[in-house]
This record gives sequence, C-alpha cells and structure tokens, in this order.
Amino acid sequence: MKRKLSAKTVLLYIIYVALCVASGGAFDGSISFGLFVGALYSANPIVAAVIYLASSVAYGLDSLLQASVRAGVILICWLIHRIVRRKIGKLQLLLYTVLANVFYCAYGFTSYFDLFDKIICAALGIAFCFVCIYVFRAVFVRGLAYRPALDEMICIALFTVVAGYCVSQQVFWGLNLIYLIAPYAVLFCSVCFGAKTTLIAAMLLGLGNLFATGDYGCFVYLSCAALAVITCNRVSRYLSAIVAVAADTLFTYFLQLHGEVGFMSLSLSFAAALIFSVIPTSVYNYVRDYSCGAADKYLPTSVAKRVGDNVSRRLYRLSDIFLSMKNAFFAMSAGRISNEQAQNAIVKQCSETVCCDCDQRTRCWRQDITQTEQSLLKLSACAVKRGSCSILDVPQTLSVKCDRVSAMLSRVNNEAQAYREYCERIEQVDGGKQLVAEQMGGVSKLLMQIAADCKNKPVCPKDRETELVERLVFHNVMCVGASIVEQRNKLTVVVTVSKKDIDNNVIEKVCSGVVKQNMSVDNVEQTDSVSWYNVYLSVKPRFDVSFGVSSVFKEGNEISGDTHTVITTDNGKCIVALCDGMGAGEAAEKMSATSISLVESFYRAGFDSDVILSCVNNMLTSAGNEVFCAVDIAVLDVYDGLTDFIKLGAPVGLVKSDNKVEIVSGSSLPLGVLEEMTPSVTKKALSKGDVLVLLSDGVTDCFTDANELASAFANVSLNVPQSIAEEILAKALKADGGKARDDMTVIVAKLS
Repeated sequence: MKRKLSAKTVLLYIIYVALCVASGGAFDGSISFGLFVGALYSANPIVAAVIYLASSVAYGLDSLLQASVRAGVILICWLIHRIVRRKIGKLQLLLYTVLANVFYCAYGFTSYFDLFDKIICAALGIAFCFVCIYVFRAVFVRGLAYRPALDEMICIALFTVVAGYCVSQQVFWGLNLIYLIAPYAVLFCSVCFGAKTTLIAAMLLGLGNLFATGDYGCFVYLSCAALAVITCNRVSRYLSAIVAVAADTLFTYFLQLHGEVGFMSLSLSFAAALIFSVIPTSVYNYVRDYSCGAADKYLPTSVAKRVGDNVSRRLYRLSDIFLSMKNAFFAMSAGRISNEQAQNAIVKQCSETVCCDCDQRTRCWRQDITQTEQSLLKLSACAVKRGSCSILDVPQTLSVKCDRVSAMLSRVNNEAQAYREYCERIEQVDGGKQLVAEQMGGVSKLLMQIAADCKNKPVCPKDRETELVERLVFHNVMCVGASIVEQRNKLTVVVTVSKKDIDNNVIEKVCSGVVKQNMSVDNVEQTDSVSWYNVYLSVKPRFDVSFGVSSVFKEGNEISGDTHTVITTDNGKCIVALCDGMGAGEAAEKMSATSISLVESFYRAGFDSDVILSCVNNMLTSAGNEVFCAVDIAVLDVYDGLTDFIKLGAPVGLVKSDNKVEIVSGSSLPLGVLEEMTPSVTKKALSKGDVLVLLSDGVTDCFTDANELASAFANVSLNVPQSIAEEILAKALKADGGKARDDMTVIVAKLS
C-alpha cells in the first residue's frame, strides 16, 4: 500500500531542493551535505541522495565525486542499520559523518593550509548535519503544534541564518533573491507566528545576508520592515504588505539599498507583497492554527474536559438515584406484628372459635373477662416465646373452670406456629430488601467515585505540560502532547509519543523529574494515527508485595474448607483474604469458596469493605444452611503502607517488624451467624521489610496460646514469604503431633 504524500512532505522537498541548489558551492559543498543528512531522517533516503547529487553537478566533476562518496558512505551505514533493525545513535551518526568526509579532506589538497580549510568546512558540514536533523524533525515530522524545545529553537535559528546566507548568494539580472524571500518570510511570520517570531526571523535572515555580503543594509532594512509590518498587521494584512514595499522603497531611495531607485530594483519586494496578498486568508489561518495549536491542540483538550464533566454529572445523578432507591427499600421493609399484638390476636381467636358454643362463655367472657384474658395471655406468651405450649403452661385459674383446655391448647399452638411462620417470611422478605438496599448504597458510592474520576482535575499549570514535552523532545523522544491530571488523589501523566519511542526508558525519568514524583508506565495505547501512541504513567507504588501460601487438608479429607485470594485494585490497594468454612469437607469448602469469591468480586468492583462484608453476611444468613465462615482480610495500601486488618470470627494474625512480632486479634462473630454484624478492624502502618501473616484456626489451635505462636514465628529467620509460610506450617504440625486435625492454611505477605 502506497503512503500518501502529505503537505508537510511536499513542503520539505521544496525547501530541501531550493536550499541544495542555492548552497551547492557554499563551504565547498558542506552545507548541501548537511541538508542531505538532515533530509535522510525525514524523507526518502534515495530521493534525498538523488537531489543532493543532482545539485552538485553544476559545480564540476570534483564536487560530484565528493558528493557521491559522502552520500555513498552515509547510505551504506543507513542500510546496515536498517537490515539489523537498529536506529542510528548520535555518536554513531557523528562517526559516520566523519568517515563520509575523509575522502573530501584527503582528495586534492595542495598544502597544509588547504587541508586546514577542508577540515574546517567538513566540521561545519558535520555540525550542520545535526542542525538539519533537529530542524526537519521539529518542523516536518513532529510539526509545530507545540513550541519547539530549546535545542530545536537554537537549531532553527542557525538554520535560518544559513538559509539567509545561501539565498543571499543567488543573484539574477543584478537582483539578489534575498529581497524576494525575506520580505515574504517577514509578512508570513507576522500573520502566522506573532510579533516576536517575526522580528527574530527578519534579523536572522538579515544576519545571513550580512555574512554573505558584508553589507549591513539588508539587516537594517529587514529589521525596520519587520517592526512596521508588525504594527500595521493589527489593522490589515494588506496594509502590512504595502508597508513592506514602502520600506524597501525608502531604504533604496535614502540608503541606496539596491543602488538606483527603479522598477527592477523594487520588483522583488513588490512580488513578495503580491504573492502574500493573493494567498487566501484561510491558508494563513490554517497554518497559524496548526503551528500554535489553537485548533488542534486546545480544542481536543477542552472537548475531552467538557465530555468528562458531562459524564461526571450524569454519574452523580445516577448515584443520587441509587441512594434514593436504597432509602426506599429500607423504608419498604414490612414492620412485622409485635409479640404483644400476636398474643392479643391469639386470645381473640380462642374466644371466637373454642369458646363460641361453650355453656360457660357468658360467665368467662362477661363476669370474669379480665381473669380469663390474663390467663389466656400468659398461655399465649409461652407459646409465642417457645413456639408451643403444654398442659403444664396452663394457668391454674384457667384449668379449674375451663372444660375445653385441650382444645384451647391446640388452638393456641396452631396460632403460635402460624405466627412463627409469618415472622420467618417477613424476615426473609425484609432481609432481601435490606440486601438489595445495601447493594444499591454500595453502587451509589461506586458511581460517585467514578464520577469524581471523570473530572480529571489538572494539578499542574499548562507550562508544566509544555515543559514535559520540551524535555522529552530534548532527549530525542518524539512527543507532540502531554497531560498531567489527578485521579483518586494520585497523579496520572499521559504523553503522546511516536511509535518508535514507546519503550524508551527516558519517558519515565523525564516525567518523574517534571512532576517531582517517581512515575512508571502503566499502559500504552494507539491513537487514531498508527504513528502516535499514548503512554500512561502513574506514581510508582512505594512498596512491592510478595506472597507465599502453604496449606494442608484435614487428615482423611480430600477437600479443604480454607480458601484464599490475593488481588490488587486500581486504587493502589492490595487485598489478602483468608476464608475458613466452619467444619471440614465439601460443605465447608463450598461455603468458603462462595464467600471468598464474593469478597474478591466486590473488592475488584471497587466497593468499600463495610458494604462488602455486610452484603456477604446477609447472603449467608439468608441461605439458612447454618454453615458459617471465619473471614480474615488485610487491605494494604501500596503507596503509604497503611493496612486494615478486618476479622470476622478469624483467629489472631501476626506482624513482624524489625524482628519484633506483634499479635493482631479480633473479637467479632463469623459471617452468617447474625444478621447484624460488626467486623473487628485494626489499623497499622507497615514499612519496608515488614511481614504479615494470616492463619486459619487449624494452625492457631496447634499452639497453646497466641504468645507461643508469636514466639514460633519470631524464631523463623527466613526472608522469602513462601519459605516462611512453609516453616510456620511445619512448626504447627510438629506442635500438634504431626497430624492435621483441621484444615490448615498460612498466608505470608512481605513488603519490599
């Protein structure tokens, strides 16, 4: 598939051809050699070589021979690097350019002074090679969407002086070509690059003419013309064109800039003004927008920010909706009938059914109604409390006067059983509503966090991002943009670099230096262009965490009730969780695996610990299988070392710091025992080299108490987490007689 010829490439070839022709004999061909080497990095090497050789033909066979040797050496070196797929480094390029000039220096010199002149020309040509590489890359490869780096600005200035020097040597019919190129360049810069750039460009072109002719007239004319054009350009660009011609006329009339005043002497500046005027304004606007970034640089940033703000607002609204749904589900929880209400209802049912056709009804429910109601309320209270009642629970006042005690007991027990079933149904419905409500509350918090992330807050001024681009370009990394934002209170840097630089380690070093934090590459993704990639960098975690796990089944079992997980989250948290299903065998393993899977999934989704444990606990209690799980979780922040030890029915944990072992204990019940649970949470600040240990009760039960376990851990001198876990398990088995009476698991995590 053929690559399309872009406007930048066409412009590169035009400037390259023009300067090669203009500078073919300058410094004995060294200037055109520098142009060739610079074009080699930005254009087709073969085409660049053909143009270079063709421009040297007009200066004789010796010039063609020297150009051929120079081009041949460079092309051979370029081809070798292309075959081995290694780019040419700066020192290698310096060596190759020196080798390319050996023949030029050795060929045809007649004296040592002549050799010295050749060496000086070769050195200037080699230096100009690097100038051209930086200029062509900055202008025609990377483009001027961002301000060039300092070294690129210096190279562009030197290139402009050389261009002015070369053009000043081109004289046709007594007219110097500089008076056509320079006025147009001044007018062009005034509408595309601003006043400062216009004045500097005019002075640099005038300086090149000064070196070529030794006459200050052009330098003064261009400087004054630039000041006049800058002033008039605010009114109209056409007025600035007229002023440029007028300045040429005045300097010619008073200072004999071209000799005598005449049409031919002023034709070049008039032609420059005419060309500048006939080109549509839209063309200059496009160049200005492209070079200064008004259209392509700031617009995507502002649009992306606006889109992020809109998405953030929508997520906040969704968060409010889920929060309202949470409150609604809690409000919808059906308040069940109280025990007192149930007892009164049972008494009423007994009166209407058992006593409806009794001969003693009038006496019991009219004359002794208070005594009768109190007796039945006591009997109902026993039935509601225990689920049923017996003849022993019948009050004496009721048994003496009632002939239907058996029927009364049967009715009370039936009604109490119905009430109990009703309470269980209500609790299940309310438990489901509360579970959904808690999940919606967790989703609300999660959406709020995502909404905050969508509002990527810039934490550095714009010039810091520009500085980052300049530093990367200075270190030979092709970068066209950078953004520094804050997500979840942590810095994120995005730089857009060329495909060949995505694996460059300089990116991390430069970004770290600019933002004053230790940055590392997180992700690399391709942009809309195949040539440019976005490199995402985030603050490098302060700690690395390594793990080790050792476990053994209960003797006689093939399935362990202990399960564990180790995960990392997007917000810099490392989760170590151990779940011990009560008992052993398949039932314990199933419940333990289910619990740990739920915990892992919730943490990966970004939910808070309290929401996670509450939801998992409600799921277990609603299952009704009376299988409980002891959960031990350590939530470690890899950026600051702060760790939350969360325990639900779990045994003690251990933390070893500076050869001192600390016991971390908890006092809450396991998951699934009570609908309302409060985990035991212990916060600790860990540092580099600290080791934390989570254990199942099968391990802790092998020791007399926690102090004996801590002593056994303190005597472990190993440093590798896996070895530590195996050593602790071996000590536990040895203390328990070599047999595993329960499932045993040891998890060790070490900060480094």
